[in-house]
Amino acid sequence: MVGRLLVFSLLLSMSSASATDFRIETTVFAGEEETPISQNTTLFQSGVVYDFLESPRRVAIFRHQRGDEPGEFLLIDPERRVKTVVTTDRIDVVIDKLREWAGQQKNPLLRFAAAPQFEEAFDQESGELTLTGSQMTYRLVTIAVAEREVAGELRSYFDSYAKLNCLLSSGMPPLPRLAVNQALAKHHVAPVEVHLSLDNPEKTTLRAEHLFTWRLSKDDRARIAMVGEQLVNFRDVENAEFKGRMTTAANE
Repeated sequence: MVGRLLVFSLLLSMSSASATDFRIETTVFAGEEETPISQNTTLFQSGVVYDFLESPRRVAIFRHQRGDEPGEFLLIDPERRVKTVVTTDRIDVVIDKLREWAGQQKNPLLRFAAAPQFEEAFDQESGELTLTGSQMTYRLVTIAVAEREVAGELRSYFDSYAKLNCLLSSGMPPLPRLAVNQALAKHHVAPVEVHLSLDNPEKTTLRAEHLFTWRLSKDDRARIAMVGEQLVNFRDVENAEFKGRMTTAANE
């Protein structure tokens, strides 16, 4: 573990500007509510991604897969001063088991999420992307992403983060969102608004807004430096203990 943290510390110390240094502010709303249910800021710097969740407070540092080494998340709980590492191959094992379980359930939404099938429509002029399924529909407002390196970073992170959220929240399989990410990549676009409608008894609707800024500010770089200090000073815990602490924090 010490060697792994030293590698991360070296990555975190890289402060030179890169063509792929940018940020995304994400705000999620339920239905037509004006008060968000979730907010996070994601910073992309020199091939490493830092995601800061506001409530409960959590930092997720993502390193992309390199060669035969799987990608990995280093998760930090700033309130309880603990951290843990989870690799993407381990997440994939859990997701596969969840997909198999969901496919055997009677709940039609869970069964759909295990093997989603969407009808896709994309309006090149407006940038609107729609994926319509029997149990859920996504409607996205998008912007073009011309730079291939940026598009690759976004796809890799969005996929991995969708899986991580599923792992931490024990929700439905993330395959529908992975299908959305695949469609975004195919059309070389990124989402600025995402509207999700579920065909469940509650007719749940969610809206996410993504604000892209194609540079990092001085404050952004200061937050990254602070994360480097937390990696050195915080205590290592197992994945299960970290998840339990985050679940407790979310319910407080």
